[in-house]
Amino acid sequence: MSGNWVPAKESPLGTPRKLRVVCIGAGYAGLMLSYQYRHGDKPLDRFMDLKIYEKNADVGGTWLVNKYPGVACDVPAHIYTFPFEPNPSWSCFYASGPEIWKYMKKTSDKYQLDEPVEFNSELVSSVWDNEAGKWRLEIRQQNGPFLVKDEADILINATGFLSKWHWPAIAGLDKFKGKLMHTAAWDTNLDWSGRTVAIIGNGSSGVQLLPEMQPAAAKIVNFVRSPLWISSAFVSEFTPEGKNFSYTDQEIQSFKDNPEKFLELRKGIEHSMNKLFRVLTKDSPEQMAAFQHFKAKMEETLNHNPYLCAKLIPTFEVGCRRLSPGENYLQALQEDNVTLEFDPIQEVTQRGIRTLSKSYEFDIIVCATGFDVSFRPGWKAIGKNGASLADQWKDAPEAYLGVMAANMPNLFTINGPNTPLANGSLLAAMAFTLDYIARWIRKISMQNIKSIQVRKDALEDFNSYVQEAMKKTVFIGDCRSWFKNGKVDGRVTAMYPGSVIHYGEMLEEFRTEDFEYEYTAKNRFQFMGNGLTFRETTDGDLAWYMQK
Repeated sequence: MSGNWVPAKESPLGTPRKLRVVCIGAGYAGLMLSYQYRHGDKPLDRFMDLKIYEKNADVGGTWLVNKYPGVACDVPAHIYTFPFEPNPSWSCFYASGPEIWKYMKKTSDKYQLDEPVEFNSELVSSVWDNEAGKWRLEIRQQNGPFLVKDEADILINATGFLSKWHWPAIAGLDKFKGKLMHTAAWDTNLDWSGRTVAIIGNGSSGVQLLPEMQPAAAKIVNFVRSPLWISSAFVSEFTPEGKNFSYTDQEIQSFKDNPEKFLELRKGIEHSMNKLFRVLTKDSPEQMAAFQHFKAKMEETLNHNPYLCAKLIPTFEVGCRRLSPGENYLQALQEDNVTLEFDPIQEVTQRGIRTLSKSYEFDIIVCATGFDVSFRPGWKAIGKNGASLADQWKDAPEAYLGVMAANMPNLFTINGPNTPLANGSLLAAMAFTLDYIARWIRKISMQNIKSIQVRKDALEDFNSYVQEAMKKTVFIGDCRSWFKNGKVDGRVTAMYPGSVIHYGEMLEEFRTEDFEYEYTAKNRFQFMGNGLTFRETTDGDLAWYMQK
């Protein structure tokens, strides 16, 4: 007899082992997981108990925190929804940040998605206990002086890629005596009427903020390093003149009264959004057409101003930097009280900003400089054999399908490195990822698996493919981009070299052969149990396979 014999379990095949799953973050991804837990087509509550730790006081993630004037989503609202809760009541084609948060909060309340959430609770440490097959966690709670300890069989990082603000590395930033802010920490009581304002950056937040501040400010100087493509609205065939617009009361009512027509509209937008990757393919007909179209549109909006056109219209490919729908930004730049400054900032002084050739005085400095997209977690993560995730990802983060890192058993990441963050429909990609994680939860629960870990050769092969395939995309172009962690020539770490649909199909393949396993018992087949199946113990249909 084999030395691996262990007594068979007395339970039937298919009996789950309840796992403790801990998720970090209660934004879109965390709330989608909460829905899967109780309400999904295949609810997970049979396989797991769920706890979600959220550092803020409410659900919503980035849409709770970001409150700067003009904050909005550049993805069409009707496809920026939970898969299970379409919203016929969106007021505009592109929704504002406050409207998105209200939708998320209303959905959370409707389905009680915050039931497993512990608010004001920030993970500070996760250490893998290999013998027990668990993550040992320490959580800092705002209402208590001590760290709270917890454990997890499975840990899910749902903090997203817009959770850690990025302050610019500018000398003297802490010396400024006026009002200094980051867009992600906006002071909602700020009055900028008649005041001089510096806005550093022309990414998405800067493009949205400047037109909102311009009418009341005495003067605004926008400090920028790079040109950018200001695009028409994504899927512009659904928008008049390619711009944002408000839905009429009659249109909103028709969406409510005719679900089939409403679904047809949503599918049409999603279909068009999922074609975006063709534009992002280097030298494709779609890329070249987009280049000419956006160039002509920007020239027109800038009134063919030679200086602004030369400075603002890129020579790099469309999509090398994230596209920004923002004609109002281009129009605001042409107002008399706005100056566009490309001269590099040398330092911040007590009273303003000094560039290579000029000095400015300001009442307010706003850093519209985005987020830390290094993918390093905001807590100490120590995996197998003492491996530090922060150290592993110090230079170039790598993860298998963007979901699992080396030496980090049972740790899953949503919107991790090299995932389709701007390739098409983001929430579809998140839903595909959550379905993938759910399959692992069921497998680990039902097959007595203690831990899974991506194989080293599989991770290396996958990332070799990613970087080779990336050469066919515009993401490697000659531009400074957060896709390359703020570098011009760096490795692309934030994007996937394929469409959202391509990514979803790869997750659907569920390549279990790319993983190493450890089991809770010496014999991996102990879970087969007593010779019966779970179905046979629950009065289920025992002839389900007969269809005709």
